[in-house]
Amino acid sequence: MISPRPWRLALWGLLALSWLGHSQAAAEPPASRHLDLKEALALAWKANPSLQVARLQELIAGEEVVRARSGFLPQVKADLSQTIYDDPSKATLSAGPLGKGTFPFTNRNFWGSRVAVDQTIFDFWLTPSKYQAAVLGKKASLLDTLQTRDNVFLNVCQGYFKTLRSEKLVTVAEQEVKDLQDHLRITKDQYEFGVNTFNDVLQAEVNLADSEQRLIVARTDVIDTRSGLNKVMGLPIATPTVLKDEKDLVRPTWNLEAATDLALKKRSDLKASKDRIEQQEKVVTQTRAQYYPRIYAQGGHIWQQNPQAFLHDSQYFAIFGMQWSLFSGLDTRAQVGQARDRVSQLKVQHQDLSDQVRLDVQTSHLSVQDTAERIRVTEKAVAQGEENLRLNEERYKEQVGTATDVIDAVTLLTRTRVSYYTALYDHQMAKAQLLWAVGAINELLPQEQGQHAP
Repeated sequence: MISPRPWRLALWGLLALSWLGHSQAAAEPPASRHLDLKEALALAWKANPSLQVARLQELIAGEEVVRARSGFLPQVKADLSQTIYDDPSKATLSAGPLGKGTFPFTNRNFWGSRVAVDQTIFDFWLTPSKYQAAVLGKKASLLDTLQTRDNVFLNVCQGYFKTLRSEKLVTVAEQEVKDLQDHLRITKDQYEFGVNTFNDVLQAEVNLADSEQRLIVARTDVIDTRSGLNKVMGLPIATPTVLKDEKDLVRPTWNLEAATDLALKKRSDLKASKDRIEQQEKVVTQTRAQYYPRIYAQGGHIWQQNPQAFLHDSQYFAIFGMQWSLFSGLDTRAQVGQARDRVSQLKVQHQDLSDQVRLDVQTSHLSVQDTAERIRVTEKAVAQGEENLRLNEERYKEQVGTATDVIDAVTLLTRTRVSYYTALYDHQMAKAQLLWAVGAINELLPQEQGQHAP
């Protein structure tokens, strides 16, 4: 007989190997994802939650069109019931071939059914206006999706360039730490040779600690901005990404007047606002139709279980009629007033949105010009700051300058580098902001990627 012990050992060995392999796989960090701006926009277009919600709203608006269109079609209704009386319905005859008497024409307990087809012939434009309002609502919902797309694309661009800026500021902070470490090493060497005082060493150590603290903050900021960008793109928050530096974002060539005119024509939110006004005007017509009657035709079949031979079990019928609510306690009048006030409200909002669009274009246009000038100024200042640091370090080594001069030069160079990279990426964000303001930011994503088809 074979002992089961070796089989148990083999089983435990397989389980241990499986667990070890799983632990190693879990311990391995996920591979970094390399992205450029177009790839980031494509990811957001496919997976951004706000866009997914907007697309679902489009589907809801489409179903509303189907519901409104159903008013043009006949309504078919059927019912089946059982009726129980304590005393059957009777007819009393005073004279006739059957003589005098009372005769039942139903049972106490009987079944019946009814099938009817109801078709509205004319309802004073209630159904057509309801359908037209639903169509306009669907069109506005589509435009809302396009505006949501533009907003998401702007958020992607801002998050993308903020992440690149944060990474550059980490590099600047690392360079500052390195410069101060070099300065600390020189001050210690000179102190050991009795050339300077211990105060220079203490000053260098304090400034180095402060610089290392700023480096920690800069690295944390990179994590925060990258996580925010991942959320907009629909990626897991902790996904490591490596972003390609985008310095060649096309600068819009419009002047302020041309950009404003283009924005008033292209902005999806403005188009949607116009459609909402037209939709609400159709609602006014729809609501006012409640003052008037509904003319309809109806036909169908009625069956009732009846054992009496002189009564029909089933009947066909046709009705041509009119339904009219003569008084509703002023409810209809209030509904019409609300609908008209809503039209006025939407017109005011539309005018305010038009002014906001003009302001968006002006702000972003000025920002593009402002940041371009800042780049020109700070780019030259960086080179001057580097030369200033080199000179002060040489002066300190030659015992002509002080440690404070070197630290001030390092601080000035760091501040200048921060200003340069801030201006550089602010310029990229300003160009993206201007493209968004005129409704053209979707052009950053190639058309073959399908961004025009929500």
